[in-house]
Amino acid sequence: MKKILFFAAMLSAGMMLTSCEDKLDVEQKATSSTGNFYKTDADAQSALTAMYATYSNEISGNEGIWNAYIMGLNYSADDVFAAGGDMNDHADFRILNEMRYDASSAPISTLYNHIYKAIYSANLVINYFGESADTQMKKQAVAEAKVMRAWAHMLAAQVYYQPPLIDHLVTNDKPTNAESQKAIFDFCIKDCEDAIPDLPERKGQSDKEGSWRVTKGFAQFVGGKCALFEGDNAKAVSLLKPLVESANYALVPGERFRDLFHVEGDGCEEKIFEFNYITNTAASGGTAPWSPSNNRGRWMVANVLNWRGDDIVGGGKNPQICATGGWGGGSINQDFAHKMLENDGDSYRRKATFLTSDEFFYDASLMPWKNDVEAGGTLSTRAEKEFDANRGINKSAGSFSRSDVMEVKMMCHPNDVDLAVGDNCNNTNLCIARLGEAYLLYAEAALASGNNAEALKYVNKIQERAGSKTISSSVSLQTIQDEKQYELWFEGCRWFDIVRWGIAKQCYDKVLDNIPLQWDEYWQSGGTKAHKLVYTIHHPFKDAGITLSFKEGKNEYWPIPQTVIEVNDQMHQVRGWAN
Repeated sequence: MKKILFFAAMLSAGMMLTSCEDKLDVEQKATSSTGNFYKTDADAQSALTAMYATYSNEISGNEGIWNAYIMGLNYSADDVFAAGGDMNDHADFRILNEMRYDASSAPISTLYNHIYKAIYSANLVINYFGESADTQMKKQAVAEAKVMRAWAHMLAAQVYYQPPLIDHLVTNDKPTNAESQKAIFDFCIKDCEDAIPDLPERKGQSDKEGSWRVTKGFAQFVGGKCALFEGDNAKAVSLLKPLVESANYALVPGERFRDLFHVEGDGCEEKIFEFNYITNTAASGGTAPWSPSNNRGRWMVANVLNWRGDDIVGGGKNPQICATGGWGGGSINQDFAHKMLENDGDSYRRKATFLTSDEFFYDASLMPWKNDVEAGGTLSTRAEKEFDANRGINKSAGSFSRSDVMEVKMMCHPNDVDLAVGDNCNNTNLCIARLGEAYLLYAEAALASGNNAEALKYVNKIQERAGSKTISSSVSLQTIQDEKQYELWFEGCRWFDIVRWGIAKQCYDKVLDNIPLQWDEYWQSGGTKAHKLVYTIHHPFKDAGITLSFKEGKNEYWPIPQTVIEVNDQMHQVRGWAN
């Protein structure tokens, strides 16, 4: 950057001192033109590395305290509360949770910009190497870029309706709305199928790098998922079947289900693709929270998703599984939690998703408090803990959007952070595709294709790994819908699924403005009752004269950002947003 600024300063001086013009006719150092860069295998590898870095920054980076991908996709689901301190907290993103957004809302344009910047980086590789790929390295680079481009377009079509399909480097032309959602999914499927012959297989279940860059498996995942969303179940089966049968992947055992969402599970046998995070305190900005190393580590997203420290006796780190004090965002909907508890019981999967009141207060193997023996304290028996004044929820007004359970799945645990950077920077890789989801996508496509036995086989694999008390003897679409919700809570799937299944309105109507307020009976009673989580349902928006509603034909998708419409007269709003 210093060299570029110095060159600019010289250029300005030259405009005033024309006698020095000949001294400016030199090649700028540390730069290459497109004409002489995109040539060799080394160039292809460098361009590909730059593409992955762009995707990592755009998708897993943060907007101050937020990550547009994580919050945007999950706060838009019906089984998540934005939560926080009260109905005004986390305002920028909670509007997604409550259907109060419009085309001018910041998250709408933020995620859109991230997606299309990522697509641009893939198109650079495809544009400059696609026609001249005369070596295997160049062909593989183009193939990897095509799959990443397909994944980004798939995401765009799940979030927005008829967003632009960008199959080339945009120069002077203006993007237009895609012809249809089908046109986008068809394009993505073709990109993946074209790429598969030039992609390597993952090199076995221990191949961590095989989960950090595009392989045949990820191409099959993206192509198969697109086919299912398009409604081409036969195509989905044909693309997903080699993936689910591959010996290069495996479900982690049930006792390691929790690890899938923490650093212990990075690059494990179940991961198909994830953005790899490596702390680099030498990067620009050093250890400051705004440095690139922290952006990719989702700085302060850890605070957002950890329990509300202000509501907990002794602060957010009193519970020993918390790496940092939290702000209480992204809480689990109690109706879904109770449904999962009934289905899963004491399963590995359920305990890795949320804790019951008893587990939260008394099971030190799952959640030790500072004064428990397991954390170096003195308390060990249930009786001692029941009336312990150094634990619990003591917010007298009630903990907002929380019930009689406490989610743990996406919390930032102590092992997830590098203290050289800070305790609120989650180093866990951002998982984009794992085998658990692939099994359920495949099961749904198989069921829709009439192969009930194959569908049941893969649903059972998921249930058995989970340790669920409910193991299906037959399979229906409802079975798969339920199982996807249990397996993939807060993994960016639910919103898209309920839209695709045509049940979005009925799902949202059940939860909008039905907000729980949580108390701990010990503190509520002045210490006369044992610790226990209880809650009541409130309607804060209705009480404030605000009506929350899901508008069918509109809220299934976000609008095209208003900023895009204003600068590009070839783009327009569609469906319910057109008015």
